[in-house]
Amino acid sequence: MALVKIDCPHCGIAHVAANIAWQEGNPSGKLFLARCGACHLPISGRAVNTAGYDTDFVKSVGDITHDYWQIRQTWPEIVSLSAPEHTPASVAKRFIEGEEAYQRGNWNAAVAMYRSALDIATKGMDGVPPRLTFYQRLQWLHEEHRITPEMRAWADHVRIDGNEALHEPDEFTEADAKPLRLFTETFLKYAFELPGEVSRYREQTEPPPPE
Repeated sequence: MALVKIDCPHCGIAHVAANIAWQEGNPSGKLFLARCGACHLPISGRAVNTAGYDTDFVKSVGDITHDYWQIRQTWPEIVSLSAPEHTPASVAKRFIEGEEAYQRGNWNAAVAMYRSALDIATKGMDGVPPRLTFYQRLQWLHEEHRITPEMRAWADHVRIDGNEALHEPDEFTEADAKPLRLFTETFLKYAFELPGEVSRYREQTEPPPPE
């Protein structure tokens, strides 16, 4: 069976082997339908031929791109993952790694990366005392009116702190990762994106200081 190596828009795995099940077109270009070898969800695409001869994708064996076919477009399109704007680079890196793991359904890795993003974010915020646990940092931020009471209370209902690993299951599920993902994204928006946008607005609207 013919296959194509593409980046799966569903599970996020790069260069995954997808089996081609359907084709339509001519020797110069074809539409095709394939199934991801990892998550088994369908991917459609458009391929062009630079060699000038036809190939029956369905009856071929191996990677069709080795026969001078080039994949020019796939559907659904891959959505670029990003962290909320103005998030520090070290925090954004962990959050995006969590998003990649979440997209693949790797819940253990997703939980670990979201926790790491929150840990680094709260440690790096101005004025936060050193050597505090994550929850102590949250309490300090709440007392200093840096986060809302709702966010402080929300944290108590989300499995954030990884210090008590002995009391946790070996495997996390989507039910663990989903609320943590939402809390992490909301926290980063409130802590970094909102202040950054306010600062940007002020820079654009306030008159320059007198010379």
